Amino acid sequence: MEYLRQLELLVPEDLEGLDVDLVGAGSLGGAVLLCLGKMGFGIRNRITVTDFDRCEEHNLPTQWFRPADVTMARPKVEALAEMAAWIFDREIEPVEARFTGTEDRRLGPIVIVAVDSLEERRKIWERLSARDDVRFLVDARAGAEVVEIRAVDLERDSREDYERSLEGEPFEERCTRQVISYTVLGAASFVGSVIRAWVRRDEYPRSFVFDFQNFWTA
Repeated sequence: MEYLRQLELLVPEDLEGLDVDLVGAGSLGGAVLLCLGKMGFGIRNRITVTDFDRCEEHNLPTQWFRPADVTMARPKVEALAEMAAWIFDREIEPVEARFTGTEDRRLGPIVIVAVDSLEERRKIWERLSARDDVRFLVDARAGAEVVEIRAVDLERDSREDYERSLEGEPFEERCTRQVISYTVLGAASFVGSVIRAWVRRDEYPRSFVFDFQNFWTA
């Protein structure tokens, strides 16, 4: 059995119908997709990745496409879809557009936000919070060597703590200014762990910060 070594943690059958909308196909979004695919997402559920951006040379050290994709200026979602097909032999649904939260299609019930700016997160949250199809939101933030993860069960949790987090960042660098591969890979691991816990109804933190440079968490 393909997922024999994680039977007690998570199997594709656990994910039946728990579709995922991943917002952002950059360094963090690509790492999250890689993590989810290896966990078994996309077998019994759908993964949709939405991003309007295209592959650029300065993205190569931390993002999940090839130099040839830069030469062709391919959409990031298209390059990620090819990566998914190659690495875990699964199709994702790429949407080359800016995610707004007002999409006509049904979203989620799991939505992962991996965008560059706080302002964009605020706009997305204003629309998502009023929808009845989104049940679990994970907001992943990474800059330089600091990761922040926020998780909201929209059916059970108070939304006040998350909304306060949209008022400021725990670190100075914006996601696009400085980042290194181990930061986004670490963030993706945290995202995968939190989603696994939510799916299996285990306990998980609603928010935490990890600093890779100083090796502390909060």
